[in-house]
Amino acid sequence: MLEEGTEVYFLVSGYVLKGKVIDLHKTKDSYTFSIEGYGGCGGNHILSGDQLHRRIFLSEAEAQQYKDIEQMYLEGHC
Repeated sequence: MLEEGTEVYFLVSGYVLKGKVIDLHKTKDSYTFSIEGYGGCGGNHILSGDQLHRRIFLSEAEAQQYKDIEQMYLEGHC
């Protein structure tokens, strides 16, 4: 499980970006979190812990492996 302040990497339009985990909340079966600086018109996006190693990565090298696969990108607009 992630912790508040953990630096994570993610892809938007083929670019590797990074941010810190914020607003971490445990749910019954998993957890949700936001990434500082990743949001839209309504505020920070809320992500599921299930996205770890699928669209959210713990290292830049891991994220770089997927930068040419559009299905791995997070939304980059409102």
